[in-house]
Amino acid sequence: MTSRRRIIALAASSIAGAMALSACAGGGDGQQRPGGLVSSRELKPDTSIGGAWIYRNPQANFAKYRAVLFENVAVYDGPEANFGSASAEDRQRYARLVGEEMRRAIGEKYRLVNAPGPDVIRIHATLIGVRGTTGGVATLTRVIPIGMAINAVRGAAGAGGTMTGGIELAVEFHDSQSNELLAGAVRQMTPGAFDIDATLSTDKTVQASGAAAGTALRDAMDRNMRR
Repeated sequence: MTSRRRIIALAASSIAGAMALSACAGGGDGQQRPGGLVSSRELKPDTSIGGAWIYRNPQANFAKYRAVLFENVAVYDGPEANFGSASAEDRQRYARLVGEEMRRAIGEKYRLVNAPGPDVIRIHATLIGVRGTTGGVATLTRVIPIGMAINAVRGAAGAGGTMTGGIELAVEFHDSQSNELLAGAVRQMTPGAFDIDATLSTDKTVQASGAAAGTALRDAMDRNMRR
């Protein structure tokens, strides 16, 4: 068997294994509610997204906010954290990558500030976990026929691609002056199924997942702030 054929066989076997594990695990939707967040006691299961949690203060008036104080992304250290074998240095780097992408996405539509104010909403994000990417094999699954077919199905369902990881992220909104908790959410974010660049390494996956999180957050802010 040639080297190329061996690689393709490995990729096909890896895809099949990943699908079997996903089926046994129920699609990975069963993560626990993190207990170390400001919003932990308020979070409820989000029935629209498997495995997600959400809270919204019924008294919150998001329409009054016009600027964003976006804090550096924190690294979660509670028992629900899931970073695999990643070192403390790796975890901090992942948090910086996520923060850079989220800040960029939010800054495309909202004024970013460095101090509290009457029209400033404070956003605190916490990186709870990172699922690694099998670099090389993940890329190959996007180009061989069986991988393309499987990833097309996963992409249509809004899922990430095979052999590609993602992040688990908590985002909490506060009034920047009173520190009142306005909302909170916990989500798993993954790159698009055919984002080839995101398959090259875990860093690239984290970066793409952070960009997806930033765009989703900005869209949610648009809806709630009536932009």
